[in-house]
Amino acid sequence: MEQKPRLLLAAHDAVRCDVLSRYLAAQGFDAAACHDGEMALQLALEGNCDIVLLDDALPGMSGIEVLRRIRRHGELPVVMLSAAADEVERIVGLELGADDYLATSCNLRELVARLNAILRRTRHAVAAERMRRGDLESLSLSPAERSARWRGKPLPLTGTEFDLLEILFEHSGRTIAKAELATKVLGRDLQPFERSLDMHVSNLRKKLGKLSDGRSPIQTVHGSGYQLLRK
Repeated sequence: MEQKPRLLLAAHDAVRCDVLSRYLAAQGFDAAACHDGEMALQLALEGNCDIVLLDDALPGMSGIEVLRRIRRHGELPVVMLSAAADEVERIVGLELGADDYLATSCNLRELVARLNAILRRTRHAVAAERMRRGDLESLSLSPAERSARWRGKPLPLTGTEFDLLEILFEHSGRTIAKAELATKVLGRDLQPFERSLDMHVSNLRKKLGKLSDGRSPIQTVHGSGYQLLRK
């Protein structure tokens, strides 16, 4: 079962906060609530929520200041709520890194739609980052720069070697057939008895060296293809 998104609701109006929490829970959120800025900041930084719904009129510490301090520590999604139609404050909030800024009286269906849209974007970003970082802690790739690092040091690769490593990296822990690798890396089918793909794999293995247990990070699955080991 997919885990419910964990939402922190920080609003000064306890009654409205309770009503909104119940509604969000009915819409599939695991909602927790608080009513002042200091507590909102503490809970947000504990790392136990996926998104924050933040009233800009919190007592003790304003919602804008809470947002500012959250942004010092990371990119936790934050949606601001405001009872005032203050365009300047909305712009300031967005400039400080709010993912969205809505009126407190906004349509609740719209609020849920926006929260879900932000969570989808966040999940996609996290998935992309995990793909770039990989399952092997010693290996990281930057597809945009077409560069790789192995054990903290730049890994010198030819263009073909990078393409090969990137495909294996994206499918780490799974066997990729030689025919599929040839199509994606070489741009053509392999000819009978052709060894060009095997040579690229061999060269890549030499550059990566061995894991702590003596195995190569790239394993041959006989009769099938190649696999980049998970950590």
